Amino acid sequence: MSAGEVANGFVGDVHVANEKQRLAIGSLVAGIVISVGKLVLGIVIGSLALISDAIHSTADVVAAVITLIAVRVSDLPADATHNYGHGKIENLSAFGESLILILTALGIGYAAVIRLMHPHRLFHTSAAYVAIALMAVVLIITTYRAIRLVRSYATKRSSALRANLLHFVLDVVSAVVVLVSLILDQLTHQLWVDPVGALLIAVIILAAAMRLAKQSVDVLMDRAPAGLESQLQDAIRRVPGVSEVPRVRARQSGSQRFVDATIVVPAKISLEESHRIATSVELAADAVDESIDVMVHVEPGPGFDDPSSVVRSLAEGLKFSVHAINVQNIYGRLYLSFHVDVPANWTVADAHAKVSELESRIKARMPNVAEIHSHIEPAGK
Repeated sequence: MSAGEVANGFVGDVHVANEKQRLAIGSLVAGIVISVGKLVLGIVIGSLALISDAIHSTADVVAAVITLIAVRVSDLPADATHNYGHGKIENLSAFGESLILILTALGIGYAAVIRLMHPHRLFHTSAAYVAIALMAVVLIITTYRAIRLVRSYATKRSSALRANLLHFVLDVVSAVVVLVSLILDQLTHQLWVDPVGALLIAVIILAAAMRLAKQSVDVLMDRAPAGLESQLQDAIRRVPGVSEVPRVRARQSGSQRFVDATIVVPAKISLEESHRIATSVELAADAVDESIDVMVHVEPGPGFDDPSSVVRSLAEGLKFSVHAINVQNIYGRLYLSFHVDVPANWTVADAHAKVSELESRIKARMPNVAEIHSHIEPAGK
């Protein structure tokens, strides 16, 4: 293999291996160019707002390097020492980037307060108009990059890309603030305009950084993704053959979600049938979120021979009772009827939903049930 082929292979591996890495590298290059331009013009015209934004952009360059490393490592497959993959490097990098943003915001805020206490006028030269033009171009470029990252994060759900996206969104907001402050300074020549613009940038960065830090810590501490467990409970209960779902536990690592689900199946079914039900549970979880890696633990349910006992047990699990249960066995098919006692303050819609859930669980527990007739009554009547 020639040196050119090696170089081409390296470039292809680094720059186009996957979309996350391409976006991270693009963020790095864009950040370096923008940072240098802002810093030079900020020093020339003496604008604290522009210099502060340049410092912010420099922090973005550092963050982009961290993101590039993180997405490369997170894409590595699971191994003997990292059985769940390397996805949490993304969350760790996002937390590191939030710390960088916090320090940046505090530094900018301090400088802005000092400038407010000791104000001085900007240098009103042609460079100020160049700075305004630059910020307008920066705003366009940064907005475009942020839109691309939004689309990528929507499909990749990468924590590192989310952190990098936050940087670009902040860049858009900061660019607007700096652009407005530069224009107002040129129009009004007020001494407070520039430091107030810098202070506003600091506040925006600090608020967003604190939010990112909390999100990163939640994932690193294995906090369950909001709403995911209840979604999975509902989806798994609808799988034919599943009687109960006693426990669902979920955690996130990078863009991957790991779930442990315990299900109860009829005690007398075969091992092959229980395996089929477990496979169906995995497919149901995948339908909720395709990034889920689910481990299903199957437990046998109580060995009830009496269908009436099964109906009573399932009703108790839904917090209401049944009576007047009638069971008919016709050629191996069961025909059930019963009365359901529900709280008197329930609406008809609530009662219907709960009883429908009961009927679904009965059919899942006893597949030979052909028909169910239920009569809803208010409790105590």
